[in-house]
Amino acid sequence: MAMHPQAAQLLALILLLSTGDGILAVGTPSTIITRTCAAVGRSGGQLGYEYDSCVGALSADPAAAAAKDAGQLALVATNLTVANVTSTVLVLDDLVKNLRDCLRYYRDMNKTLDAALGDLRAGRVEAASNKLSDASGVPDSCDIQLFEGSAKKNPMRKENTDADLLSRLAYAIATLPAPDPRHRRQV
Repeated sequence: MAMHPQAAQLLALILLLSTGDGILAVGTPSTIITRTCAAVGRSGGQLGYEYDSCVGALSADPAAAAAKDAGQLALVATNLTVANVTSTVLVLDDLVKNLRDCLRYYRDMNKTLDAALGDLRAGRVEAASNKLSDASGVPDSCDIQLFEGSAKKNPMRKENTDADLLSRLAYAIATLPAPDPRHRRQV
């Protein structure tokens, strides 16, 4: 499968920008980069970009270092933006796909829990306990789906953790031994 040109640019940019400690690697900026960044960057970033961020982003791209004027730097910045947006679209596409899978998992879990409730209300504790056991793995499946996706993002972490803990609690309670009716306290 061929790599999308913007994805290839993004990968090259990431390789250029990364250092061992995750900080942007910034070479000595050219005069045109420093002048342009001084023109658009303001302390506090009033124009939306601080000087150091501007220099860091542009200096990491060899095309910017070779630029002869602000027009060429605008082209470089636009290419960097296209690569970033392309990457963001890929992340969002992956998240949407994975969230759809999680939605399907949770809808199935909801049906299983409804059936477990019916079993509990009818006194079929063992049948309910089996269903609760089945349901308790669903939040982990959603976590894995999101973690293993190419986006590597999990916006459902808290909800999955809560559902996991509650479903395991319901299962643990349902599997407690039934009280011996001979030892019932009289009230």
